[in-house]
Amino acid sequence: MPNFISTWKQIVAAKDLNALQNILAEDVVFYSPVVFKPYQGRTPVTFLLANVIEVFGELNYTHAYTNDEGGVVLQFETSVDAPDKTMLVEGVDIFQLNEAGLVQEMQVMLRPLSATQAVAQLMQARLGQ
Repeated sequence: MPNFISTWKQIVAAKDLNALQNILAEDVVFYSPVVFKPYQGRTPVTFLLANVIEVFGELNYTHAYTNDEGGVVLQFETSVDAPDKTMLVEGVDIFQLNEAGLVQEMQVMLRPLSATQAVAQLMQARLGQ
């Protein structure tokens, strides 16, 4: 899993959408911090994450946690440009990797609430929802 962690960080830093798509399982499931229904499938999840990468400022990963069953949690800090100010955001990316080392499931949690709401508004504007 150390390879996954370093690969993920490189993909996000480079905003490499091809590599992002290639690290996701075909039937990946993504749980958003702002939408109840999960996103399913490599193409929709890649599209969503590509937009998230654009909404967030530079991601600084502060901690990594793993388990023996393919679980990886990456804690991060970033910022988001809300309409009236730049807000600091803290969060975690929770991954479940499959046997091939691809992301089978991903869940994102953010704090504080005001920053989460700002992310939701920015994403809705980008996705036209």
